[in-house]
Amino acid sequence: MQINKWRLFGLHYAFVFTVLFFWTFTVTHRYGYNGGDWFHWVSFIWPLVVRALFLEKDAPVLNALLLTLFATFFYLFIFQDLIQKRFKRFAIKFCLFLGFLLLLQIVLWAFYDWLLFNYTYEYEKNQAWIETQKNNGNLFRPFFSLLADSFKILTHNGFANMLLMFGIEDIIFYFLYTAFFTLIMYVWQSRKREAELEKLQRETEIQSLKAQLNPHFLFNSLNTIYSSALTEKDTSTAQLVQQLSGILRHSVEEVQQEKTDIQKEMAFIEKYVALQRARLPEHPNVSIQSQLFWDQESAEIAPLLLIPFVENAFQYGVSIDEPSFVKVDLRVEDRKLHLKVTNSITTHHEEKKGAGTGLKNAKKRLALLYTDRYSLRCEPQKDTFELHLTIDL
Repeated sequence: MQINKWRLFGLHYAFVFTVLFFWTFTVTHRYGYNGGDWFHWVSFIWPLVVRALFLEKDAPVLNALLLTLFATFFYLFIFQDLIQKRFKRFAIKFCLFLGFLLLLQIVLWAFYDWLLFNYTYEYEKNQAWIETQKNNGNLFRPFFSLLADSFKILTHNGFANMLLMFGIEDIIFYFLYTAFFTLIMYVWQSRKREAELEKLQRETEIQSLKAQLNPHFLFNSLNTIYSSALTEKDTSTAQLVQQLSGILRHSVEEVQQEKTDIQKEMAFIEKYVALQRARLPEHPNVSIQSQLFWDQESAEIAPLLLIPFVENAFQYGVSIDEPSFVKVDLRVEDRKLHLKVTNSITTHHEEKKGAGTGLKNAKKRLALLYTDRYSLRCEPQKDTFELHLTIDL
């Protein structure tokens, strides 16, 4: 299930900022309005409010930004590797992210000093302090000069003192909040994914049931035709009936299962391609090629997940009126599935309109069942269409 990253960050920041904002002004009592005219409020109270919002240790604007950035980025781009047991990748990303946050904190320190020494000193410091800072050359210093000083201070103080400067309590709070936010998001997204998957499963079962007009009668009828074809020694017709029966039985029975063996799904694809090849026997304008390989390692896949991509190629890529082709290459090695479907684009493909629900459902099932474990790439060219699908089973 995909998540809108910018929306998540925006909502998260709004929530954290609101909490910190009310916390800041709840524990602060010196900004109360004790009367006076509007000019008094603007000239005295407003600078103090701005300082509380931006410059103090508990300032909500930038503190909310750091906290939100830390927790949101960790969940979206680092925690996912931990879920997928990519521990080495997780450790590398986490260390790089900590380095980035350290750099960001240093930049913010320099920004605080820059504001203090350029814009806010007259509201908070007395004349003696101003004269001292002028003599030391601190007032009106450029930002990059202050940034260089921040790096020098951290370099000379060492790692232990660096942690003290950042504040052990703040570091612990950041990690505890990040763990809390990650847990909440993981549980919420998992439940939402399960709900969408159950809904899609019900829709798939309903569609399958609608297509089943008394399946037992249908299978018995096919068996009767199969026996009749064998009696008449029409082996080609008997094979076609047997393949069709296998396709229908797989469609009816396996759709009710969450997972099916990979060899069953590959056999289903093979029967479908064979049936299409028999439908167009040795037509000079049509070329159908298939290559299926499985390394015999046990693996499972969601049933009927691959067939919409193969069906789509035959529906829009085959025409007996012009040269056309379909190539299906399906390989499963080391529990990793690679499907490549290539087909020609016929001049009459726009006339073959369909509902398109098969491909839409297949893509949605991929996103729900194999989140961050698949890649789907479609490459339309002028005369051909290529589809590449990779799944970690």
